[in-house]
Amino acid sequence: MGSNRAKSVKYQAIGLACALFLAVSLTAFVAKQAVAQVGPHPVSRVLLIYENESTLTAAVEVAQGLRASMSKAMPADIEIYSEYLDTVRFPSPANVARLTDYLTSKYQGMTFDVILTIGPGALKFALDHRTAIGGGAPIVFGAVTDNSIRNNNLPADVKGVVSHFDVGKTIGLALTLQPDTKQIVVVTGSSAFDKSWQVSARATLRDAYSGVPVTYLSNLPIKGFMDAARNAADQTIFLVLTIFEDADGRKFIPRDAAGKIAAVARVPVYSVYSSYFGAGATAGYVGTFQAVGEQMGSLAARVLKGDLNASQTSFVGDGPLVDWLQVRHFGIDPERIPRNAEIVNFQPSVWERYRPQILAILAVIVLQTATIVALFFERRRKVRLQAELNLERLELAYISRTAQLGELSGALAHELNQPLTSILANAESGRRLLDSDPLDSGELREILGDIVLDNRRASTVIIQLRRLMIRGETSLASMDLNHAATTTLALLRSELLARQTQVDLALDLPDVRIQGNLPQLQQVILNLVLNAADAMRHLPPAKRIIAIETRKRENGTLELTVTDLGVGIAPERVADLFKPFVSTKKASLGLGLAICKSIVQAHGGNLRFDDSVRQGARVILTLPAA
Repeated sequence: MGSNRAKSVKYQAIGLACALFLAVSLTAFVAKQAVAQVGPHPVSRVLLIYENESTLTAAVEVAQGLRASMSKAMPADIEIYSEYLDTVRFPSPANVARLTDYLTSKYQGMTFDVILTIGPGALKFALDHRTAIGGGAPIVFGAVTDNSIRNNNLPADVKGVVSHFDVGKTIGLALTLQPDTKQIVVVTGSSAFDKSWQVSARATLRDAYSGVPVTYLSNLPIKGFMDAARNAADQTIFLVLTIFEDADGRKFIPRDAAGKIAAVARVPVYSVYSSYFGAGATAGYVGTFQAVGEQMGSLAARVLKGDLNASQTSFVGDGPLVDWLQVRHFGIDPERIPRNAEIVNFQPSVWERYRPQILAILAVIVLQTATIVALFFERRRKVRLQAELNLERLELAYISRTAQLGELSGALAHELNQPLTSILANAESGRRLLDSDPLDSGELREILGDIVLDNRRASTVIIQLRRLMIRGETSLASMDLNHAATTTLALLRSELLARQTQVDLALDLPDVRIQGNLPQLQQVILNLVLNAADAMRHLPPAKRIIAIETRKRENGTLELTVTDLGVGIAPERVADLFKPFVSTKKASLGLGLAICKSIVQAHGGNLRFDDSVRQGARVILTLPAA
């Protein structure tokens, strides 16, 4: 007895602490809303009376619904007080009397504008004591069944929300999910509330429902209920209503008791309470407690505004609720789930969950595959075309070189004629020297040395010409950019002398290494130098000066510049000069610079005009270092 009294005090303390927390939270929330209002308002007081203790899942869900509706519909200046009776677990008249004395003393001198009761016990308590505790305030009730208020002659200012908790429809839903059922088992606890549920269930189901026998389990310890669920025969429907207390006198939160039973059950467990879902319930025909709270809050807001014309009772919408995880666990055919059922914990297959995304991904993959195939063939076509273009470019470059060499044929002939003439003269001198007596061997050695030097000079010219005449040479090798410049100028020496044009050569480093093709780069330099000489034809010989310079830039690339003092190029024409068939010379086809640029780009470099030059023109050849 002392143990029960200690438990009673403990549960009351917990309930009071939770009540204080919720009251403070709700009061702080509505007080914050009141700050935004302008002008004085009378303070409205609301008393919430819960039949059960504060941690009951149903009470928490009702509180959530109340909070949601109050934030929208309640007046700004409002004070909310909450009380948890816990009379289901402690129903003795002495406990009820102590609660009455406590609450009467607590709220002495206070009046309320509306009292909200959650549960049939809370409604009865408020009806019995609302004058002493609430000052005769109107009552809004919820979480009660139609049966619990049917015989009560409720005053006109007592209005509320009625829940069905429909046992018949829940068993009907269970039979839909388990059409081969051979037995229905209904579980209730030992408290007065639990026993009232058994009476209600017997009135609806009787000894058989839809031809299926019904067995009623009650007055068992929790272990007895668990053993019954563990040993239940196949094709059994297990309906758990409430267990606030078992046969051993142990107190329970009904959701926790149902969870213990469902955890060991061999068959699906059904419920009329939405709060059991997530604790092992498979299905039920239910209305949610949060919806109860929302409807109660809306009705209370009307009462606070002085509107008492609402109907005395309104019903909470209900319907079939199914837990998908339990359906999968017990192998229930998903096709048996009613179309209008709300499914919780739904975990469809990957195909069901991501079907649109999978189809989209497959479509993208198909499109990408088609695109890749198309790009592959397009790339092959581009490679083939690029190879053909490269061949044509090389052929065009070769034709351009031969054309340039044709223009230089006179100068080249002169360049070869000089060493050949010298060789002939030295040879004749040597022959005459051989006829003299005595023979001057020193002079003969000098003559032979001159012949060797002249021969090498002629050979160098021929070798350079041969290189320039090679067709289709595309390989790149390490070479000296300075060497390319000097050998090209050697070929042009006679031509530049004939044109009375001077070249100033400034080489930055003794060895400027690049990866290049010597004949192709010689062709570029040759073209640039001849263009520069052509641009200065109108100038006096003394001013015909071409400056050629090589240098290494800070970013590591190498430059060769060719500068002249000619007429220059109009800025608007600079970009066009590198296009085919564009030229400033009347007799030119306009392919030289276009070919040069393609050669330079093939070397990974660039060819451009210097925009900063104000007199004449400067062409900049940029190449990556080796």
